[in-house]
Parts: sequence; structure tokens; C-alpha cells
Amino acid sequence: MKSIKYIKIFAILLCFFSILACEEELSEIEAIDAPTNLTLNATVSQDGSGIVSFSSSASGAMVYHYFMGLSDNEKATVSSTGKLDFTYRSSGLYNVRVVAYGPGGSATNTSTEIDVQVTYEPPSDLISILTNGSTRNWLWDKSVIGHLGVGPLFDGDGNPVGEPIWYMAQPFEKESEGCLYSDVVTFSVKADNSVSYQLNNSGTTYFNAGEVNAELGEAAPNADRCYDYDAGVTTSVGFFESASGLSNSTNISFILGNNAFISYFLGTSSYEILSYSADFIYVRCIQTNDAGEQLAWYQRLVAEDASGEEPTGGYELLWAEEFDTDGAPNPSNWAYDQGTGDNGWGNGEAQTYTNRSENVFVDNGTLKIVAKRENLNGAAFTSARLKTQDKFEFTYGKIEIRAKLPSGGGTWPALWMLGADFETNTWPAAGEMDIMEHIGNRQDVVQAAVHTPSSFGDTQNKGDLTVAGVSDEFHLYELEWTAESLKFGVDGNNYYTYNPSAKDDSTYPFNKDFFFILNVAMGGSLGGNIDNAFIESTMEVDYIRVYQEK
Repeated sequence: MKSIKYIKIFAILLCFFSILACEEELSEIEAIDAPTNLTLNATVSQDGSGIVSFSSSASGAMVYHYFMGLSDNEKATVSSTGKLDFTYRSSGLYNVRVVAYGPGGSATNTSTEIDVQVTYEPPSDLISILTNGSTRNWLWDKSVIGHLGVGPLFDGDGNPVGEPIWYMAQPFEKESEGCLYSDVVTFSVKADNSVSYQLNNSGTTYFNAGEVNAELGEAAPNADRCYDYDAGVTTSVGFFESASGLSNSTNISFILGNNAFISYFLGTSSYEILSYSADFIYVRCIQTNDAGEQLAWYQRLVAEDASGEEPTGGYELLWAEEFDTDGAPNPSNWAYDQGTGDNGWGNGEAQTYTNRSENVFVDNGTLKIVAKRENLNGAAFTSARLKTQDKFEFTYGKIEIRAKLPSGGGTWPALWMLGADFETNTWPAAGEMDIMEHIGNRQDVVQAAVHTPSSFGDTQNKGDLTVAGVSDEFHLYELEWTAESLKFGVDGNNYYTYNPSAKDDSTYPFNKDFFFILNVAMGGSLGGNIDNAFIESTMEVDYIRVYQEK
């Protein structure tokens, strides 16, 4: 029993000394203060780069959290040394705040105000496209689905959204409004290489309903409508590098001076360029409504002088594929032929067709079909072959396909059409219309051909045309298809017409539905020898448009 008593006494003493030790440790912690003497200095680069060098120091600091003055809820940029180089993407005044953390807590420097001047040089091809080297007018691309649209900034998981998933205007939907489609926006390049902008809307502006009260002081209408509002002044265009986080963006934005806007009044002057090509530009802007919600609005413009304008002669748009959404081609429009020539297309071609993103994808407003030298499925090359079979089939029309062709000996790109009944009415009885074929071994010579039971394979019904730079520039490949004839052209220049005097199933199986096929073959009966130096090359398709008579 004595040992038990001694143990109890020892335990009591241990607890007593532990308490004393804990009290001493607590007194030491209480003596640890938060960082003190926090300072913040900023040096703004004068070269227009937007780089600002920050330097903070504080007694007892272990880490510094910078808030760069970009938004009210931005995340901290952390520095363990207090030094930080940060690049601002647009000019302006920024209130920068720093918080220093140490063992005893934190100390905050309220802010320091810095004036940042940013000089951003946009790509020269963009300026050339916008201004055509001098002045260029732009119109709403009203014949295209989604020329105006709206969507959220983020999805349910907080990821940025770059598509108008809530609403997409149908072709010519706003025609009845009377004032929107008549607007002309003009970009001009000045002597000092700066860019100016002007909206010509004849003094009438199409307003978003949510902006009417704030801008005009009138009661908000229940729908968008036109108001007398002159916006015809010429103003400056400032370009800057944007950082929206979107994968389908050029990361180039511009802001219009004097609160100018592009045709549709949304209360903003800043636009992000999602994509652009020789004759088209696709932008989005962010609108903050009265409830504080942010909406992303999308606008597609076409150059007034674009070769892809709606054809004259009583046509209206039936179907269009603009390739505006990055990633895989729209599955509502496109299916794939896959495998080697053993699957039925033959011609001694050397590739296997796939649906892989390595061979086919949409990026920056164009479809890319990439032919590559690589071994797959027993073939030495890979490529892709897309078709609208069972998705879009039609009879007669004016067809326009704007494309840039691959190069290299052995490449054989084709934009063509096949009779929709080919599975029961086998080729050549089903009929085939080759809108464009190009052989890399005959660079810059494009060919149109017609295959029927009366002449097929190495058909006698064909024509060709030399077009300079088909692999360097986009050209418009055309077919005007009627019950009487097939007229093939490039850039408005008709170079082959098929119009047999006797029209029957043998000579003219073209009075029924057909569908599109786009592909790049390698070698074969028409492609010929493949250059040993060939690695890969790409066909780009900007758009396909089908018009029919009204």
C-alpha cells in the first residue's frame, strides 16, 4: 500500500509542475506579437509592359498576402519574401493591399494606389483583318444561328463557360426589330498605327431591356427594343491581353473609348475576341444587370466585303456549319467513317481514318482535319473523314465551303457529296459531286468532278483551275446544283459546268438527297506518291453554307 501512496504523491507533484510549465509557455505565447512596421512599396515599369515590382517588409512577418486591386473577391497572391513582380493586363489605377502574417497573427497595410500604364501590341493579322489595311465595315452575320446569344459566365462547378447556352438567335430572327441589322460598325487604322472605331446606326439603337432605365432614364420595357440614341462618334480602340480562363478564346480583348459599343447596347464597352478569320469576328462581352448578375453576350460579325455573303438571285439560307465551338465537331451535324480502305472506299489509299482529336478538331473558328505520318491499325498514316449522313441531307441549292488546303506530295483533300441512297443504290449509281479535290503533287490545281454510271472513276466529267496559294490562304469553293446542271466555282469564278443533254439515271442521278463528306486522304489512285519528307498537314474549313431558292 505504501507504493501506491508514493505514486499518488508523485502524480500530484507532476501535475503541479506541469501546470506551472504550461502557464510559463502561455505567457511566452502571449508575448509573441503580430508583425509590426509593415511597409509596402511599388515600382511601376515605364516600358508599357504592365509589370509592377512590389516590396513589403514587417518585423516578425513570415509570409505576405497581396491583393492586387483587380476585384472585390480576388484570391491572394502569396510571397514568402515580401517581394512580388506582377503583370497588369490593362492600364488604370489599382488599390493594392498587403497582409503580413507571423506567429502572433497578422498586420494589414490598408492600401497603396498605383497608376499602371500597359502597352499591348495585338497580332498584326488581327489589325489587318479588322481594317483591311485602311478602313473596313462590319455587319451582323444575321444568316447564322447564334449571331447573337447569351449564357452564364460559369457552370455549376465554377468553371468558365464560353458558349451562349441559354439563347442563340436563329437566322434573321431580329429582322422585324427594324434597327439592329442595318447597323454598320467600322474599324480604321490611323497613321500612327492605332485603330479607331465608329458605329453607324442612323441615330437608332437596339437596347437590352435591362439597360434602358439606367442609360435613358425611361421605364424599363418588357423586351429589347429600338430607341433614338445617336452613337455615331469616332472613338479609339484599346487592345489588351485578357485572362477569362476560356479555352475557346484568343485571349485578346479590346475596349472602345467614349462608352462606345458594338450595335447592341449592353452597358459595356469591353469585348473579348473568341475567334476571328479573314472575314468574320466572334466576340463576347459581360453585362452586369440591375440585380448584380453577370451575363455573357455573344456577337458574330461578318465583313461587308466578305466573299461569303449571302448570294443574290433569290436565295435564302437553308443550313450552315460555322465551326464556332472548340473541341470535337458538333455531333448533331457530323458522323465519321473510320478504318482503312478495306471498309469500302478503297482507291488504294494509305491512311486509316479515325475520330481522334489528333486528327480532327475545331479550334479558333475552323475545323481542322490533320493527316499524319504514324502507324495505326496497319496503316502508315492517319487522317479523318467526316460526313453529314442521316444528319443533314438535301436536294438542290447553292453551296459555299470556305477552306484552306493541306500541302505535301501524296495529300488528297476533298470536299464532296454522295447520294444518300448509296447503301441500297451502290456507287456510282448513287451519284457523286466533288466540289473540290486537290492533289499535293499538283500544288495549287483544284479540280471538280462528277461521277455517274455513265462515267466514273477516272471520269471524263471534270474540270480544273489553277488557284495560287490554296494551302496558304482560304478560298471559297462553290457548287450551284439544280435539276438541270451542276456549276462549280472558286471565289465566284465558275470554271466547270456539268449539263448533259440527256438526263436520266445514268447521266444525272442528282434529283434526290445528298450529304456532305470532308476528308484528307493519303496516296491512292489520285493522291499518287507520298513524299518521304511528309510528316503532317492540315485542311481547315471555316464554314459550310447551303442556300436554296426562296
